Amino acid sequence: MKSSQRIGFIKFLIGTILGIVLVLIPFNFDNGMDTILFHYLKLFIAANKTVIQYLLVLCVTLSAVLSLYALINKNSFLHSKRLCKKLFVTSPFYVVNRFFGALVSILCLFKIGPEFIISADTGTAMLDLATQLSILVPMMLLFQTLILEFGAMEFLGELIGFIVKPLFKVSEICAVNIISAWVGPGNAAILGTQDLFEKGYFTVKEAAVIGSQFATSSIGWVVLVSSVLGLMDNFGLIFLGITLIGIILGFITVRIPPVKNYPNTYVDGSTESTIKSNSSGSKLKTSYINASERANSVTLTNFTSKIDNMSFYVFWLTPIIIFWGAAALMISIYTPVLSWISLPVEMILNLAGVPDASVTASAIMSGFADNYLPVILGEALPSIESKAIIAMMSILQLIFMSEIATLLKSCKLVNKFSDIIIIFLERTFISLPFVIIFVKLFIS
Repeated sequence: MKSSQRIGFIKFLIGTILGIVLVLIPFNFDNGMDTILFHYLKLFIAANKTVIQYLLVLCVTLSAVLSLYALINKNSFLHSKRLCKKLFVTSPFYVVNRFFGALVSILCLFKIGPEFIISADTGTAMLDLATQLSILVPMMLLFQTLILEFGAMEFLGELIGFIVKPLFKVSEICAVNIISAWVGPGNAAILGTQDLFEKGYFTVKEAAVIGSQFATSSIGWVVLVSSVLGLMDNFGLIFLGITLIGIILGFITVRIPPVKNYPNTYVDGSTESTIKSNSSGSKLKTSYINASERANSVTLTNFTSKIDNMSFYVFWLTPIIIFWGAAALMISIYTPVLSWISLPVEMILNLAGVPDASVTASAIMSGFADNYLPVILGEALPSIESKAIIAMMSILQLIFMSEIATLLKSCKLVNKFSDIIIIFLERTFISLPFVIIFVKLFIS
């Protein structure tokens, strides 16, 4: 055993364990369960919310103005600077999106304009959410480096990759990203997946599978949803059910369009990965060697390179998330569209004898707008059974317009917006019968 390998393995253990403890494991704090990283970041946000919100609205407004300037002036400095080009050079469609996002942000910040825009349930809700996420997601992207780039991918990929390969039709190296996406924040998982795709780790199809099938809202979010709905006594069962049904969902959806039709090609168009690993000896020895070599290759650049994606989230995605999230919430709350599209779900719930089927169905389908909207609509329901179904579905649907759907499209992990809608509907109608059966057997 080489000395360099021992040193590398120590680096792997320290970096990975530190990342898991900080980022993934929920602890019981005074204000409830959360990860260490999120707990202290949320305390910071609560203490400085006003300042952060003003700075965020400034960033969103700058994003709109600079992207318009870049669109008009093709010879501007924004086109010549690498990071500026990534952040501000975009199509007319996204420039318009940014301006609408900036407009909603300004109106909500200063409490001016129509009530349906600045209401606490629509635009203001999205601005408050974006304020939190503007700190949480960039920091998650930074600290997630400890888990994703210190050898855990190589170690787990060799040890348990043989499980994910036949189940989800992806390479072994996807194993740790699937796990990280499932238990960590989905937004950070998507940006991290995009980053690794660009580095040649994943094919187009693998990136789409991870982003559209496993980028849930984190253990912390499941805790939050369970707490608000009064289901903490059943948290363990709810998370177990979500995980088991999530595996079934992933198994099915990767075998049907649209995900099935994505190409197994890498970022450079090739069908062979440029990421090489040692595969001699036993799986445990190979895992040890690969993890050690990966950990030894880590430098400060692995952390500083995250500045791109951290900035991308704030300047590129935040205005779009605010606009589309607010628009989706307005449609859900102020129009009858939600009750219309909920009818098929209501029929299934009625057939299964689920209490308050109409409200439960509306809550489930509202998840396409935002994954917290089902919780808001279902909070007053008296039935534990209905609440548990809403809680599990709000996580399993995974796709919601206010963030994940926008991220998938903006990061180009999913080709077309129509694919996003199809994936949402697939996940909703495939998972619903399993969720109903699970809740009736173990929770109600």
